[in-house]
Amino acid sequence: MSILNKRFRGHGWGGRAVSVGLLIASYVGSNGLFSAAADTPPTLEAAAYCKKSYEEEGTCPERICSLACASGIQKPGCVLSCELKPCVEISVEDCPLDSCIILTGCRNAAKVCYYPSNSEIPVCGDLAYFGDDRECCKGLVKRCGIEFLDGRCEMSGEKSIYSVPICIPCGNGICNQFENKCNCPEDCG
Repeated sequence: MSILNKRFRGHGWGGRAVSVGLLIASYVGSNGLFSAAADTPPTLEAAAYCKKSYEEEGTCPERICSLACASGIQKPGCVLSCELKPCVEISVEDCPLDSCIILTGCRNAAKVCYYPSNSEIPVCGDLAYFGDDRECCKGLVKRCGIEFLDGRCEMSGEKSIYSVPICIPCGNGICNQFENKCNCPEDCG
């Protein structure tokens, strides 16, 4: 699958053209549907697109999909299936908005593809909130950073669930839940 050279607009594949075999298809913005621009008008969600590409073309589009054991358990000789990659492994340019969201990440505040929140969107971000780019509630601040068991810090959390900042009560003088020496050295250092 090759993305044609069109300027990225907004979120996901909005306005981008994608070459699929001999069809030219375009991803339609925030409704998260993949629609064919040729004579065939089917629409597919990103996960269904992965499966259909593999079944019909024998290829697994590497930008948003990967080959995995159909059973979900990786073992030699398993039946392979083309599945949607975890959101954090997909580039922001290819982020399928029917399955993922785009957030501000920890590395230089760059945008990242991330898992959607299943909860209702609050007025402000409460403890450990990461669901979107809204401000944290009073007394909480957005911070990045995880501490490994050996004491090392990882500040960007690249391609992991730790790639976006969370709201924590850093600065209150107590090393609270979700705080560590990496994301809140003033309380936990």
